[in-house]
Amino acid sequence: MTEIGGAVPLGGSGVIAGTTSLCRYLHRSCILVIARQRRRRGEQGMDTAPAATAVSHSIYPRPAYAWYVVGVLLIVGITSYLDRYIVSLLVEPIKADLGLSDTQVSLLQGTAFAVFFVAFSLPCGALVDRVSRRTILAIGIALWSVMTAAGGLADNFWELFLSRAGVGIGEACLAPAAFSLIADYFPPVRRGKAMSIYNMANYLGGGSSLLIGGLVLGMLGGVGVASLPTIGPIASWKATFIIVGLPGLLLSLLMLTVREPARQGSRVSSEQGTAEGFLEHMRSAPKVYVAVHFVSAMTAFTGFAVASWSPSYFIRTFGLTPSEAGLMVGPVAALCGMTGCILSGICSDWAVAKGRVGGRFLLPLIWWPAAFAGLTLMVTAPNEHRALIGIGLFMVGSGFGLASVVPTIHDITPAQFRGRATSLHFVLAGLLALGSAATLVALVNDYLFADPAALGKSMLVVLVPVIVAGFAVCLASRRIYEQRRRFFLATAN
Repeated sequence: MTEIGGAVPLGGSGVIAGTTSLCRYLHRSCILVIARQRRRRGEQGMDTAPAATAVSHSIYPRPAYAWYVVGVLLIVGITSYLDRYIVSLLVEPIKADLGLSDTQVSLLQGTAFAVFFVAFSLPCGALVDRVSRRTILAIGIALWSVMTAAGGLADNFWELFLSRAGVGIGEACLAPAAFSLIADYFPPVRRGKAMSIYNMANYLGGGSSLLIGGLVLGMLGGVGVASLPTIGPIASWKATFIIVGLPGLLLSLLMLTVREPARQGSRVSSEQGTAEGFLEHMRSAPKVYVAVHFVSAMTAFTGFAVASWSPSYFIRTFGLTPSEAGLMVGPVAALCGMTGCILSGICSDWAVAKGRVGGRFLLPLIWWPAAFAGLTLMVTAPNEHRALIGIGLFMVGSGFGLASVVPTIHDITPAQFRGRATSLHFVLAGLLALGSAATLVALVNDYLFADPAALGKSMLVVLVPVIVAGFAVCLASRRIYEQRRRFFLATAN
């Protein structure tokens, strides 16, 4: 082979040698470029917080569309709580028609729903961390809507129990999927407001279950027999289940208009999204997670106990009909709970932005005193109007505390574990709140006081120790929570 001047020889071996030299040159160049980019990122990370915030915002979807998604999830959430809480308004007619005790009715309100809700929550949380969240939600919405309507076909305790169990299975996917979606649509500094808006579903749905249930009972002629097309004569409480449940099928289609966002903030690792990785994360700070989940579960316990029995309290204590109790309590509960949620989002984001010790975990310190004051005022009031003031105060506090729960958990949880972390909260809330709160009040009422009119005393006996314990644990744990939150922020960047 000939050579031209000092050039690389033209031929097979020359081409290979030249290519090898070029590859080495490009490899060294790439290493230098990557090193420079890493240095720049390190310098940017040391810049002021506003600059870091601006960078982080750029990877999230457009705010307008993100708020559309929150709106859809809010409507879905309202429907879920409407279907979940509708039983509380129908306690008296169900008891009369099926011949049940307070304890049996409490099993329909809580245990039937909670056992299956809990059983399916962690598997749903695992799915949320791995597959399309909007698809999971569309299926879950259809299931719980059909099972709510199926309650209208129940003729005995066990048939109604199975209907409520089906609602629990369908709703098990809602919270982990919804909160995970919101976390991927909003940066941390705006996440508290978005999650608080979504949390209004609890109170709008709970209040709507009383308001809409009261309106439906009124249109059907009150407690008695109604007539539905294709079904014919049917008990009014059964017709209420059918009328409330079936429209939810339309929301399953609405959910398909939501785009699945990219998962934000996840690190690539062999343990990403796995159960082992989640357990390892929890074991890294056990005292913090025990405290956070205890306070959040007790928050749900207290709220569910009052939501379950307050309509019956007004019916038994002040002589109202179920329709009248729903129309009176429903709007107050919805408006005040919604107000608490909005205040919670504003205050929790402010606490994080200002660097207050404890961050969002400070908010329960306000909720627990409000719970005690509102509950005491409600059960000692001489008339229904003053008792409504107690309900209003309680619901403002409940919204304030409950809306801070999931953002508080997410502030110390990597993105790849948020579905499981949210599911764990709802598992504990299901076991301790949905599974036992209503039943404990009923057991105290049936066996300690043995008086249907003693519901107020029963709620005080059960809930005051819970309120005191929740306040004490939160007060004692806010500093270790703050340490964990700052450690997570430092390691996540």
